[in-house]
Amino acid sequence: MTVPFISLGKRSLSLSGNRRLVLILLLLFCLLPSCNDDPLSREYPITLTMWHVYGAQTESPMNDLVERFNSTVGRERGIVVEVTSVSNSTAIHSALVSAARLQPGSGDLPDLFICYPKTLAAMGSNRALDWNSWFSKKEREAFVPEFLEEGILDGGLRIFPLTKSTNIFYVNASIFDRFSRDTGVTYADLATWEGVFDAAEKYYRWSGGKAFFKYDDWLHYFMINTEALGGSFFSGENINWESPVLKKIWTPLARAALKGEVNLSPGYCTKAMMIGEAVCGIGSSASVIYFKDTVTFADNTTIPLRLVMLPVPLFRGAKPLVIQRGAGLCALKSTPDREYAASIFCKWLASEEINLPFAIRCGYFPVTKKALERLGREEDAEFSDNRHREQYKVMLDLYAHSSFYRPPVFGGYADMEFGFAPAMLAAFGNYSKNISSGNLPPDFAAVTMAETARNLGTRPER
Repeated sequence: MTVPFISLGKRSLSLSGNRRLVLILLLLFCLLPSCNDDPLSREYPITLTMWHVYGAQTESPMNDLVERFNSTVGRERGIVVEVTSVSNSTAIHSALVSAARLQPGSGDLPDLFICYPKTLAAMGSNRALDWNSWFSKKEREAFVPEFLEEGILDGGLRIFPLTKSTNIFYVNASIFDRFSRDTGVTYADLATWEGVFDAAEKYYRWSGGKAFFKYDDWLHYFMINTEALGGSFFSGENINWESPVLKKIWTPLARAALKGEVNLSPGYCTKAMMIGEAVCGIGSSASVIYFKDTVTFADNTTIPLRLVMLPVPLFRGAKPLVIQRGAGLCALKSTPDREYAASIFCKWLASEEINLPFAIRCGYFPVTKKALERLGREEDAEFSDNRHREQYKVMLDLYAHSSFYRPPVFGGYADMEFGFAPAMLAAFGNYSKNISSGNLPPDFAAVTMAETARNLGTRPER
């Protein structure tokens, strides 16, 4: 048997079998990317699966960005991001929690996913990697601190903010302006909840029994207004039902709802406004992209939808407080090379040149300080239409003059949030059945509050 040899200049070394094996392994190791401190390889790319909530599968701004990343940075570095699910926030919450709990038919968790703190808390936040391990302190300083803080769970930055939003008060001027001319109700009246409820009562009479406004998330109404008036909506991990402030803000809403002055139908305010079942509505700033140009009534008659955007009302004497909304990017804990690949994708998404146009397209705040500054300079921002331009004026004013409220994070928060509106609406529905006239008994607020609490506490598990 001939013993192989390696030539070293003018010298040749014969190698035993063991020494030969060691040398071969050493040579192979040195061919790996780790020898140049890069665990990625263009020849052997890492594929990361992703679930997100940004648009439909066939028309999604996030899908567009993923394709762009894969064809540029991803191709160069050896990373492929594969979007395997696009859904809404409610659906992705259920899917992620089911997969985390290994429920039958749930499938595997993706490598990357978009979620809210409530979802990650329900999944178990320690499943997600800590982005602090991949973003230096200097890198993190480029981002808005309030936006980063919402993603801190279990002692780490588990959810990286890609976009943030807040609620906006949308008004269809085509209807409101006619109503205003006939009744004297003005846009200035809509700055307070007292004014909104008064307008709702007048609109009900003016329109022959139609609802004035709709709120996408009634829980936000109670959380924000209780806190803005100096109360505490939560007591530990439970709603503070004994709060006198909560009863104060419950009463006018319950009165308007039981009289039919508020739209309580399922769905978002965008739909209600586009079919003429509400003049105005409160929803996420992302709602701006879902409004069409025309209101189509049940009899197929149409009018233009002319949007006016306003801050969400506050009760008189309340401090300026707005909800902070918007999901962020999580990555499952994994091997160092896969986590490294996830960090490259995350940094690319969060960079100013990528994040700003993406946020504008979706109706969100960008997340870096410089991008927010550019957003305030119209000449630097690429607004798709006048609606976006006008909305961002409102959003930036809120950002400058209001405090952001972040809902608490605890394991049962998601169930409480999803269950609140059904529990409240069931209470209103049951109570309204016992009313033979428009005159409400004096105990209507206390009764509907108590029934909502019971419904919420005894609702079936989702």
